[in-house]
Amino acid sequence: MRIYLAAVQARLDPTVYRTPEAFRLGVDQAIAEALSSVPPDAQRIVAFPELFGLPLLFWMNAPDPVFDAKTTIQAALRWLSVLGPRAIALGPLGFYRRRALEVWPHYREAFVQAARKHRAYVFAGTWLAPTVDQEPGRGVYPLGLTVRNWGFWVNPHGSVLARPEKLRLMPEERKALVRPGSWGGQAIRTELGTLATLICLDAFHEALVERVDAAGAWLVVQPSANPARWEAPWRPDPRRTEGEVWLTEGLPQKLKGREHLRYGLNPMLVGDFYEMHFEGISNVAAPGAVLARVEEPTTPGSAGFLVEL
Repeated sequence: MRIYLAAVQARLDPTVYRTPEAFRLGVDQAIAEALSSVPPDAQRIVAFPELFGLPLLFWMNAPDPVFDAKTTIQAALRWLSVLGPRAIALGPLGFYRRRALEVWPHYREAFVQAARKHRAYVFAGTWLAPTVDQEPGRGVYPLGLTVRNWGFWVNPHGSVLARPEKLRLMPEERKALVRPGSWGGQAIRTELGTLATLICLDAFHEALVERVDAAGAWLVVQPSANPARWEAPWRPDPRRTEGEVWLTEGLPQKLKGREHLRYGLNPMLVGDFYEMHFEGISNVAAPGAVLARVEEPTTPGSAGFLVEL
């Protein structure tokens, strides 16, 4: 069996997030570009970055003052003034809750359609939101107010398979009222074998890599949004750069000597989102090696690699 792995390096572009139609088109075009050289008989796995879905909460069908805001807090407060008293009473959690309910069907449907069209397993990136569910009698509804950093997998039939959550958080996430997720959905069994997801910082933690390896995963996807300059000194050790640590201490190192894990897929977010700036080099990794990579830390693109199984 031949499997093509693709990591999408996505640039934050407000025009992609303004309407449900623009978002569906943007997702479809990104996957089409990532798979443009895929042989017809190859299976496909495509992964989008961490926080790829976050701008939907802020920018989809947003009034102009939200776009003009200088910070995420300011943008959320402007949304609250539109969402009304019930949302205002909950503060920032009211923003997350109301917007997640409004946006989730569009986020989900964009990837359901694209995965089905391109016959691919797709990891849809992540966002910051309460967990949501849906059933005929209630429609879409939130499972509480707790905000997690979570994403979802879609198979080639357009079915959502799992919603892995981020377990180890950065200080910036805690300030944004995000709480650590729980184990469940990090390793899923598919027709292509067991696929694992460790969101950004999670894949740097030995215990979590050990756990997905023990679950029998041959591939670990590490969707990432790195809010640091790629060539800047690494905060724990300024003698090294941020990018050097990503490529030497990241997936190529973590995959060494594993029982089942053979490949890693690291899609990264780039660009600006209010006060935040993201840089990174998306790559496909094997033990001790980067097999394919995007060359520039600030430009969109995709890194692909054909795996023979």
